[in-house]
Amino acid sequence: MNRIFLFSALAALTTFHDHCQELNSSPAFEVISIVPCKPGTPAPPGEHAGMVQFTYPGGRFEAKATSLKYLIEWAYNILPAQHASMPTWMEEDRFDIIAKAAGPASDEQMKKMAQRMLIDRFHLVAHKETREVPLLILLSGKTPPKLTPAKADEIHTMKMTPIVNDQRKIVSYHIVATKFSFAQLNDVFSRQLDRVIVNQSGLEGDFDFALDFTPDETRPNPLDPSLVISAMRDQLGFVLKTQKGPADFLVIDSAEKPAAN
Repeated sequence: MNRIFLFSALAALTTFHDHCQELNSSPAFEVISIVPCKPGTPAPPGEHAGMVQFTYPGGRFEAKATSLKYLIEWAYNILPAQHASMPTWMEEDRFDIIAKAAGPASDEQMKKMAQRMLIDRFHLVAHKETREVPLLILLSGKTPPKLTPAKADEIHTMKMTPIVNDQRKIVSYHIVATKFSFAQLNDVFSRQLDRVIVNQSGLEGDFDFALDFTPDETRPNPLDPSLVISAMRDQLGFVLKTQKGPADFLVIDSAEKPAAN
């Protein structure tokens, strides 16, 4: 048993050491400013749904009132169900972070730079494992899901519009998504469902789609998990299956609050 434990620990350390070496050889932000927010600063709109924008043209990175927990999830492409519990401050403390790359960079390049920033400035120590986590399997039914291939000139967006009745009361929400990949669909809806979405539909690429969420007295949240699952099944035409299965998992070993600058 001790040999197994020792081997597992050494393997985890080796994996993270290799990850650090890879990051040290990758581009980094040239300028970084990290300023702690006042206690009690609320989360920015859209954070809970995973819809916060951090990257901008020209290699500019800007995170307003972000938590270390959410920043780690964004940088490592993981969901709340894919990491171990963290100290309370990593979820409650918030930071304004502005950084600048040497030039234009893709989102994936910016995420690599953010990983290096987390290690250098927050002294993040973590390692990856494969664990059994809750999964939502997307399958095609007898007819293909109701998705439209995105046009080349479209941009990646998602808009949620409240629909009101004659008394100006919100009765439903209409969602229009353009140029969405299954990975981006995962990023948005997995947070509501608290499970990783696995695409086994056979479809790949970017798509346009529309959904309507109709809350009721028992489900007032328009992104209630049961509403999301029903819409994906009944309106988009997916066959859904829930199960547990292997997925990447990030274990947070330690982190430190950065000094303000």
